[in-house]
Amino acid sequence: MLIIMDVRTIDAADPSWGSLLEKVRHDIFHLPEYLAVEDRFRETVTKLLVVEEAGVVMLMPLVFTAPLSGVWDASSPYRHAGPIFSAAADAAWRRRAVIAALAHLRESGVVSLFLRSHPQAGLEEFAEVGSVVDHSPHYLIPLDLPLEEIMAGMRKGHRRNMRRAAKEGQVAVHDPGWEHLEEFHGIYSATMDRLDARPEYRFDRRYFEGSRDEVGEHASLWVLEMDGIVAGAHVVTEVDGTVQYLLGATHPDCRGKLSQVAIFDAVLRWAHARGDRQYVLGGGAQEPLLHFKAGFTKEAVRETTARIVVDPVEYAAQSARWSVLSGTVADGVEGFFPAYRAPIAERV
Repeated sequence: MLIIMDVRTIDAADPSWGSLLEKVRHDIFHLPEYLAVEDRFRETVTKLLVVEEAGVVMLMPLVFTAPLSGVWDASSPYRHAGPIFSAAADAAWRRRAVIAALAHLRESGVVSLFLRSHPQAGLEEFAEVGSVVDHSPHYLIPLDLPLEEIMAGMRKGHRRNMRRAAKEGQVAVHDPGWEHLEEFHGIYSATMDRLDARPEYRFDRRYFEGSRDEVGEHASLWVLEMDGIVAGAHVVTEVDGTVQYLLGATHPDCRGKLSQVAIFDAVLRWAHARGDRQYVLGGGAQEPLLHFKAGFTKEAVRETTARIVVDPVEYAAQSARWSVLSGTVADGVEGFFPAYRAPIAERV
């Protein structure tokens, strides 16, 4: 019997989204509840592109950018909600699924596709249809070893700071009810001000309330108090055996006094005791942050992005139009993508 791939796009409200996730290993970035919180903050709408055949699936959350001169573009949501496959998807099936997905997007009027990799699934299958660009490492701690072995693999300075923090009473505690949300939002905002962070990192209180109320038990706070105040805190998620450091902040008055390793240590012990698969620390745009995370583990995957021209004819036409308006040559696929959406005012 001939089985044809079913390719479709569903909304976050579609109850089948949750049942589809049961067929793949996934994390917080693929939950419709979490993506709804992100959508409200970023004023986007995320949908799920599904390729399915005989119970084998590829799932690809996508944001469709508002039409520009009648042109639609699609991209992964801002964080790492990249394409994921069910375990039964072999290399040949994955290649066919990618081709089927691109055909579906092209028929839907999409001209370009920008993808962000996921720590559990790279973008190798997309290298044959586009350009895959390497970025920074993404650090993670496998939790299948005894805790003593995991600790022994850490940088000596991190282990020393953990012992010192414990001796000084700097012990982070789990706050699953977000009782310290007010304090956390205050120190997070102050941290973003100090770092002169871009707008996409300046989450408002509504964002954190959504994480608490809609993501539920999958997201929580870990806080470390010092001298009667919340000195530092992390937002930590747990989905399908993946514990993930999402965001963190330090009180301005505690910089240089607080050992951030104390919070990572507490979360690590909690995740290991639960029998979770991995503790994902993520990457970072700044070298000091990457160096800090590298002290916890030698395990890392490369963060990558894929830039795929879905409709070459229309892409070329839009890029030519952009070049005329800007007075300069449009970037190639490894530069600003899609090239015709680059802000003209910043390029002249």
